[in-house]
Amino acid sequence: MPDTYLTSKIQEALKVTNGDKKDAVKLLTTWAVRDQALLLGFTKAHLKDIISDKLDGLPKSAKKMSGGNDGSFKEAIVLGGDKRAAVAVPPPKSSERQASVMHQLAAAFKKK
Repeated sequence: MPDTYLTSKIQEALKVTNGDKKDAVKLLTTWAVRDQALLLGFTKAHLKDIISDKLDGLPKSAKKMSGGNDGSFKEAIVLGGDKRAAVAVPPPKSSERQASVMHQLAAAFKKK
């Protein structure tokens, strides 16, 4: 189904742009930014290469994992690779100006 969706969007873009490939690319790019399924359809086949390219571009210090890596690959996937300890940070204190802006926003939505 994703392939048919991707194909139909490509055909639609070509139809809208009267077969102009350059304009179709611009239109499909705009649509892909707004449509996650379309974006995934275009990038899924190239995702490993994109990630690998980004990893190769990192400085060596950023590639090293901090501390000892005693976890497994499977555990890293489940945890998303984020093993940092949670830091207790108090929520920011609200200011009068912020409260005023929030009340104005709420009032604007109530008017509709």
